[in-house]
Amino acid sequence: MSCFECFCGIFGAEDPKQKALKVAKAKCVELILSKSCGPILIRTAWHDSGTYDMANKSKGFPNSGGAIGSIRTPHEIDAPPNAGLKKALDVYLTPIKNDLEKDGLVISWADLIQLASATAVEVMGGPKIPMKYGRVDGTPTELAPAPFGLPAAFPDSPAQHLRDVFYKYDSMSDEDIVALSGAHTVGRAFADRSGTVAEGSAAGHGTAYTKRGAAEGQKSLTSGGRSWTKNWLVFDNSYFTDMGKNDP
Repeated sequence: MSCFECFCGIFGAEDPKQKALKVAKAKCVELILSKSCGPILIRTAWHDSGTYDMANKSKGFPNSGGAIGSIRTPHEIDAPPNAGLKKALDVYLTPIKNDLEKDGLVISWADLIQLASATAVEVMGGPKIPMKYGRVDGTPTELAPAPFGLPAAFPDSPAQHLRDVFYKYDSMSDEDIVALSGAHTVGRAFADRSGTVAEGSAAGHGTAYTKRGAAEGQKSLTSGGRSWTKNWLVFDNSYFTDMGKNDP
C-alpha cells in the first residue's frame, strides 16, 4: 500500500465506486419524488434481470442473461414485452448516468438499473433492500427470442406458465412467486404497453385513480392505464388485501 493510499484510508477518502453509487442513489431519490416514476424503474430492472435462465448457466457471461444491462439493446428494448420501458432508460436514467460521467464518476448500466429499482421500493415505502453492486454490462451474442423468458400477458395455463417462468431461476418456489406478485401493489398496466387492460396512456384514458388530475399520480409524466391498487405509488400489502374486494 502506498503512503497516499494509507493517508486516504486514515482520513476516510471515499472510494470512487462507492461515491458513484451514493450520488446515483441520491439522484434516483430526487427523480422518483419529482416524477412519481418508481413503478417503471422497478419494471425495467425486473425485465432486465428476468432474462436469466439457470439452464444457460454453463454458457457463461453474457449469454446466461440476467441483470447485465442488456435491456438497452434494440433486440430487447424494442420487443413487445418491454413496450414503454425505453422511457425509463432514455428519459429517466440516461440523464443520471450522464451527470455522473461529467463529474468523473462511473456506474454500469446494469448497476444503475438495479439501484434505481431498489431505491424506488424504498422511496415508495417498501423495505431497504440489501444490494450488492459491481455488475458489468453485457450484450448476449446468442439472441433469445421474445419474450426472453418473461411472463406472457394471457397464457393458456396461468399457474403453470408462472412456474415455467420462475422455476428457471435458482431455488424459487410457489411461495416466492406469490410474494413477487405483490410488487403489483405499485404501478399500472396500459393497453398500449402490456395490453392486459383496456385503458391506454393517451389523454382521457384511465380510471378514477390513474386519469390526468388524479391525486395518486399528479407528478407523473404519463396519465391513464389501470392500477391494481388505489394507492399505486405506495409499496404496501394492498395488492393482497384489497384488490379482490376493491378492484380500482
